[in-house]
Amino acid sequence: MKNRKKIIKIAKIMFKDSLSEDLVDTKLVSQTLKKIIFQKPPGLINILKIYKRLIETQLKKEEIILEAGSKIANQKKLEKELIKKTGAQRIRFKIDPVIVFGAKVTHGDWIYDATLDAKLKQLTR
Repeated sequence: MKNRKKIIKIAKIMFKDSLSEDLVDTKLVSQTLKKIIFQKPPGLINILKIYKRLIETQLKKEEIILEAGSKIANQKKLEKELIKKTGAQRIRFKIDPVIVFGAKVTHGDWIYDATLDAKLKQLTR
């Protein structure tokens, strides 16, 4: 148990060392990985697994995925507004032909589904 706590602590320190202004910095990630691989601490594989999960979670927070059935009108205005309100760094627009009406927004682990399909499912419950 004590060893597990130490592994988690090392992974969290690595994660903090990989951020620049609360954003994942690829250069810092590279430096951090080189340093830990050179040191070869016990439990390296588990440290790297936890570190990877922390980085992936942070990257998801930095991106918004907006899915719609067709191209969105006023896309640039919407993009600016979403970035301003959420603090995300980038927005990825996806066209999903399954979506007939509405849109689905994913930001980290938060999902807002305002599609026609989601509304109909709500009504049938």
